[in-house]
Amino acid sequence: MPGRFGPTDFAACARCGSGQVHPKLLVMGPIAGVDSDSRSYVCHACGYEGLPIFFDTEAGRAQFEREKKGIWEAEPATKKGPVSIPILPIQTDPLVDIKVLDLLPWRVVAVTGVRWDAGGLTPTGYRVSFQEYWDAIGGPRYNASRIYMLDLAGINRANPNFEVTRHLGKRCDVWLDSGGREPEEVMDGYMLDVERVVAGSKTLASLDSFAVLYALSSEVLPCLDWDGRVVWREPRETLVELHDVAKALRGIGFSAMCVMDLRRLGSELGPDPALLSLLEGLDLDVYVGGGLQESDVIRLGERGFAGGLVDPFTPVIRDLLKTPKPEAPTEAIAPAPAPRPAPAPRTVPDSTGLP
Repeated sequence: MPGRFGPTDFAACARCGSGQVHPKLLVMGPIAGVDSDSRSYVCHACGYEGLPIFFDTEAGRAQFEREKKGIWEAEPATKKGPVSIPILPIQTDPLVDIKVLDLLPWRVVAVTGVRWDAGGLTPTGYRVSFQEYWDAIGGPRYNASRIYMLDLAGINRANPNFEVTRHLGKRCDVWLDSGGREPEEVMDGYMLDVERVVAGSKTLASLDSFAVLYALSSEVLPCLDWDGRVVWREPRETLVELHDVAKALRGIGFSAMCVMDLRRLGSELGPDPALLSLLEGLDLDVYVGGGLQESDVIRLGERGFAGGLVDPFTPVIRDLLKTPKPEAPTEAIAPAPAPRPAPAPRTVPDSTGLP
């Protein structure tokens, strides 16, 4: 939220100290997503509404949050390793009945493979239910605590399924790309119980959209979708060199970003060395995705990257998923008829009439 006042302001909830403070948008107002009360803010951690408290540094805000929890000692300086986050493309078409979602939303939503084809994210035939996928990566063997969710209906057809996402977000921490075309549509993601809202360049018109988003909330995570150049929804946008766009995001005030290599997404080929060379040395926390397996994330950390977005179905994840039983023809065998005694005369009705 600092971007609304300036790049050196760090907002904190006055009640709990959380940095998840955002303007309270009147999404049902006369102009949905635009009308807002500039004096009203809501904390997405505790629900408190009111003016935030501002700090000059993120460290100061974090210490304030610790003190609100009764922890007065300063947080020890520890070097964190790179973050590994599985990518979950979810396929919700055709839309399922909401009554079914209230009971079993994670069983009817599919996690699918995905590839970049003809300017869009195309689901592959490899898919499993969300429940089965989460049982694999959320268990003690993989121990994922955070996922990077791609709502394919929202990204490809501007029709995000928020009812589904709301249910899934209750099961783990979610970074959500719902495919918002306008900044206000991206901000709608904060109405759901997600950790961070992701704004992908593939569905935004230009860099100006990121400037508007930062003014609304610095917690939005920009993602530069790249296929040799930065992909924008508006083909007339001329700022397409990755390094230039990344520096522009830092100039706006963002401190972190994702870069998704669309050409390698789902390939498990590892990150493109040329792409990593373009990103090294930026004053940003960079999360790289597209073709990554779990072992690639460790090497990214060694090169100074904040983490990696792992392909949906790596060999490790496939090994953890239940192996489906192959279909085989079966022979239908009828039971042998049991012998029955012959009926006594005149005990079975016939056409001869009454005795």
